Amino acid sequence: MTTSVERLVSREEIFEGIDVWNRQHPDFRISDALIEQNLFAPLPDIEVRCYGGYDEHELVSFAVLKQLDSPVREFEDTDTAWLSLFAFEPDSERARTLSKDLLTTVVDKHVAADHSTLHFGCSPQNFVSGVPSTFPEPYRNVLRDVGFESQQTVYDLSRAITRFDDPATVESVGRELETLRVERATGSEADLLSFLEDQFPGRWYYEARNICRIPGGAADYWLLRWDGDVVGFARSNRWDGSYRGPNVNWGWRLSNVYCGVGPLGIHEEQQGRGWGLFMITKIVQRLKQDGYDTMVIDWTDIPGYYEKLGFERWISYERMARE
Repeated sequence: MTTSVERLVSREEIFEGIDVWNRQHPDFRISDALIEQNLFAPLPDIEVRCYGGYDEHELVSFAVLKQLDSPVREFEDTDTAWLSLFAFEPDSERARTLSKDLLTTVVDKHVAADHSTLHFGCSPQNFVSGVPSTFPEPYRNVLRDVGFESQQTVYDLSRAITRFDDPATVESVGRELETLRVERATGSEADLLSFLEDQFPGRWYYEARNICRIPGGAADYWLLRWDGDVVGFARSNRWDGSYRGPNVNWGWRLSNVYCGVGPLGIHEEQQGRGWGLFMITKIVQRLKQDGYDTMVIDWTDIPGYYEKLGFERWISYERMARE
């Protein structure tokens, strides 16, 4: 029996690897459009590598590794890498053994020398925020066997928004502060980036700076203004938007016209005043008027915050990392 671990470089090989994932995890099926965006058109400074484990020329294991070519200010150091996708048939002993060999090869030859931490999921342009709780235990066991350890549980939340009404607490914020306004960032990209560079100079600034360069990318960013000054921001995502953020990766399971919100950030001096919920509420109302009927909020470890607006826990993930 001949087995091997190889780097995948052709589109045909990579799509074959994605097919392994889609067959094993149909609830997390990855569309061709998402593959094109996240793998073949990565944001600047992100290197994407794909690997396959072969048994007698049959691809039985697949992994996507992401890492930074150079430091991105306060986002992540270059000693961090991400196992963005990892797929194999967990019920097959042959596939489990080869998958361990694949991960060991990737870690030892391409990660360990230059990186101190390898995260599962949560990568730039991420597919999943961790190992979905519905994945079978043999899947986690393979990760544990090569050194991954559990860190925390995070959630995707969802709710129907066709009958969404402003909570009384949010209405009171609007009445008390008549100059508090939520507006799209289109035409105000400089204000958005200036705010993010000052308040959230890491991942969120990095993403916004690059997404706003994509035609239509700024249309999904929102600004919260108080007396004209920017005091908060948020990003919405739509199934038919020009750029697909991760909170709509699995929205097709809920609706045909779905959207998402996140990330969200309020100026450090204005936090704790209910302005974040106020901002989400106004965005929900706008997207509801535009015809979207279901909304997702992804990758949060504070689900109770969004449950105040009627969102419910939908998918849970186990964050795992190998130090």
